[in-house]
Amino acid sequence: MNFCPQCGTKIVASWNVCPNCGHNLKLERGYQQPAQPQPPVQIYTQQKPEYQPHQYRSYNSRPRSNNTNGIVALICGLLGLFGVIPIVGSIIGIVLGAVGKKNDDDPRMAKAGLVLGIIGIVIWIAFYIFLFSFIFMMFRYPPD
Repeated sequence: MNFCPQCGTKIVASWNVCPNCGHNLKLERGYQQPAQPQPPVQIYTQQKPEYQPHQYRSYNSRPRSNNTNGIVALICGLLGLFGVIPIVGSIIGIVLGAVGKKNDDDPRMAKAGLVLGIIGIVIWIAFYIFLFSFIFMMFRYPPD
């Protein structure tokens, strides 16, 4: 409840002039008679979650994933496909790709190595069949 600073009459906060004495209340907006003490306000806070210990790591450490088989399968599959180590690389890519599909954390590289190894084997077998049949045909029909 507000009171007029001039005569002490009870006034409403939205009034601009005191109805008793005519005092301009616009100038005195900040003044108020001290009100009766209010009961304390209870503040409700959220309950904190139960403490869970934090695993500390050094600032540069990351959780490591185990993708070794997949990485090696992919590399050997590529080397076998492009002829650096033709058949052997493809076979290693197939074997490690199959192992990596089951054991690695992320089997995508292992699958890629497996597929590249299979493609490499097929291409190299087709190449050797063509090469041996060409050589065989050369000796079968001697030049005249």
